[in-house]
Amino acid sequence: MADIHAKSQAARATPGFFDDMRVMEVGGESVDFCGMLLAGEGADVIKVEPPEGSPSRRIGPFYEDRRDKDRSLFFWTYNRGKRGVTLDLDSARDRQRYLDLVRTADVIIDAQPAGHMNAIGLGYDAVKQVNTGTVYCSITPFGLYGPWRDFKGSDLIHQALGGSAYCIGYSQQSPGQWDTPPFMAQSWHSYAIAAEHAAVAIAAAFYWRHHPDSGGRGQFIDVSIHDACAQATEGTVPRYIYTGRNQVRSAPQQIRCADGRFIALVITMLRIANLVKLRELLAPAGLDKELEDPRLCQADYIKTPEATQRIAATLGRWAETKTAEEAFHALQRCNVVCAPNRPPEELPDDAQCRERNNFVDIEHPELGRHFTYVRHPSLRSEASWRTGPRAPLLGEHDEEIWRQLQPKA
Repeated sequence: MADIHAKSQAARATPGFFDDMRVMEVGGESVDFCGMLLAGEGADVIKVEPPEGSPSRRIGPFYEDRRDKDRSLFFWTYNRGKRGVTLDLDSARDRQRYLDLVRTADVIIDAQPAGHMNAIGLGYDAVKQVNTGTVYCSITPFGLYGPWRDFKGSDLIHQALGGSAYCIGYSQQSPGQWDTPPFMAQSWHSYAIAAEHAAVAIAAAFYWRHHPDSGGRGQFIDVSIHDACAQATEGTVPRYIYTGRNQVRSAPQQIRCADGRFIALVITMLRIANLVKLRELLAPAGLDKELEDPRLCQADYIKTPEATQRIAATLGRWAETKTAEEAFHALQRCNVVCAPNRPPEELPDDAQCRERNNFVDIEHPELGRHFTYVRHPSLRSEASWRTGPRAPLLGEHDEEIWRQLQPKA
């Protein structure tokens, strides 16, 4: 085990928090982001795929619109930094090889349907027989023990049933009336939420395994995607339970600038103390008097729809002579929570994104070029996030991994 870890670490030049962790992940798109988070922290993540490839390899779009298992942009995005191995877990021979690999693992992330790995003799009971230190994390739609255990789910179902879709959308035009239905957040939002919950739980269990009181034992983690999504609505459920007040969908006000671009404003977060700066900003245009209503100095009024719409309308008239960038920076200096609306293709050239190195280039040697990726979820000085290498080709690391498992001569 030490030998295989040393070899995998040598292939990863960037130090990380989990350089001494080996992870095996089994399943489709609901497991991908969790493994990527751990890989970014330095873990040696091995994606176990069936011979025909992971289901997430079939999710488009595809590079150059060529439907190919090695060209899925979804798979590229969520599987960078990993190695891959193909195993037919319906085969007795490959089930044994899976257990051989388990002996070298610190963490297993299982996103197969509830009970599937147990049914083929590879669940937690089997794993802890060959490696008592394994941290085993199960990710399923509704958990392993509740009344919905056997129900299937999808990203759309989890966002709707978990409540996030109910909270997202444009503001109501009048009480109980909206122009649009709820929105579904993009980028497989529910799986990302569950993955972050799982990664934190895995880190805690891995830390505990190294504590003297743990005896070096691993733990079993049961992650419900639905439960994670319900918690992600933050104050929505507690607010209803304790106050009886229902969540109302709301969206930032939008103002159009001279260059045709829009800025999103969150006027509800504007503090009364900031109105002085805001009136000074508006004075050259003769609009400062529109914000001199004494009621705007009352905490119970400034956040009402009437007040926020009035302020947004005034700022909209002011922005008619400003570019989006000019308006954005001027409003920030007044402590107005706002942001320019930019299409995704403009973000790599954004000054703030460049300053934070939010995008990185990752080589694809099989294609003879590199591609620009979103860097990582965090920025810190303690340990760098490992951004590459690119996602494994199907079966690319089979020989390498099995060769490392061979005993020394």
